[in-house]
Amino acid sequence: MTDRSSSASLELVREADPLGGSSIAGWSTSPEADAMLNLILDSAEPVDEAPRAPRVGSRALRIVAIAASLVVAAALGATAGQLVGSPAPESVKQDLAGVDQGMPEDLRSNPDVESAVLAAYSENAQLYYAALSDGGYCFEIVTATDGARGAVCTQAAGARSQAIEITMPFTDPVTPRSPIEVGGRVNVAATSLEARFADGRTAPIPLGANGFYLYEVPRAQVQTAHTDGFDLIAYDGVGTSVATATAPPTDFSDPEAMDRQMPIFVSTISTHEDFTKVLGIEGSVNMDGARRLELRYPDGTTVRIPIRSDGTYHYDLPVGRVDDLASAPGELIAYDVHGDALARTPVASVAYRHAGG
Repeated sequence: MTDRSSSASLELVREADPLGGSSIAGWSTSPEADAMLNLILDSAEPVDEAPRAPRVGSRALRIVAIAASLVVAAALGATAGQLVGSPAPESVKQDLAGVDQGMPEDLRSNPDVESAVLAAYSENAQLYYAALSDGGYCFEIVTATDGARGAVCTQAAGARSQAIEITMPFTDPVTPRSPIEVGGRVNVAATSLEARFADGRTAPIPLGANGFYLYEVPRAQVQTAHTDGFDLIAYDGVGTSVATATAPPTDFSDPEAMDRQMPIFVSTISTHEDFTKVLGIEGSVNMDGARRLELRYPDGTTVRIPIRSDGTYHYDLPVGRVDDLASAPGELIAYDVHGDALARTPVASVAYRHAGG
């Protein structure tokens, strides 16, 4: 097709651009639109090389219509914020930056939040990600109903150890009919991804930028997905399975009931400003016959913690001791009436656990 006819066709599309006066200033005038349209127009067979009356042939009109449809679809996607690679909103950048809040400098992930972009999306959610300097990544899923679901970070070593990362955010109370939005990243060389349910049905999952994906389980499959879980399978270019990961069945049990199943349940009290500090500990001793609880600091010093009649306890660490569990764990020990140890459990700062301690 000649430059003259191509230009005329481009002009027809631009005149029909429904977003010409929008905040994105008319996507059809962008270099991306030029590239897309020229590729379409140049790949078409010439309508007629001979001179003729100044009108556009039916085939040319059809090509222009197809091109216009693509332009409009891309423009509408951009307006809806669904254009992969578009910058993350400020609220998401703040969440991604917040993963380092309270962490000492040597334990910070330092995601490149200013370069955070949309990596994948589904009908009702978006997944944004930011790169880490070691080759890892942080991402956050934002749903239409519940908003941002919290940032998740994976160092490069962690990514290498899981071929397909899976995250499924839920909102309490979780029921067998709660929507399932699953997202994450395929960390192996793959060209496609699919979900396989317990009844044998499968569904393709589009891969977004840099291997990220986001998938909303169809309503008809939600209940069985909650009950039985489902598999995610990644394939290479020739259709060979290269990785499989399982989204487990949903745990509908009461979290407090699960806590009570632990011999000693412990929760640390910290401040968001500094996760190396432990201001206090609380929880419950769930062993029959337990009469005494003891906290042993890393230096061997011990302190007795009273156990209430219902088995719960609470202890505020002295100001001079709030840093003692920063880089090494202490231990909680439950004793019976004879002084015999019934159960032990480690206790440490959030920063220590974050570092893999």
